[in-house]
Amino acid sequence: MKNVVTMRLPKEVINELEEIAKAEHLDRVSLIRKMLLEDVEGYRLKRAAERYMEGKISIEEAAVRAKVSVWRMVEYLRERNINPPPETLEELKEGLERTEGILKVLIKY
Repeated sequence: MKNVVTMRLPKEVINELEEIAKAEHLDRVSLIRKMLLEDVEGYRLKRAAERYMEGKISIEEAAVRAKVSVWRMVEYLRERNINPPPETLEELKEGLERTEGILKVLIKY
């Protein structure tokens, strides 16, 4: 079930919304709904990206929290030049050990 939300806006904002709605071939209510939903998604993406940058969650977890696909999360991060947090020395050692193990298996073949 959908809930109704009522809000008061300045006349200037209403006029601008009318202009945008006309340009987008939408009614004003549909335009406001579209804008609001886009901002909610943007907020979720931003918050998830912040947690990812802090190293608190993985990229997969960020996507889940933002309610988007991993590909969309990657795209969002790439658009904003957000890189993964630097690895700790322990994480680097673990990665090297995994790589060493893979190489040993490959060399046997």
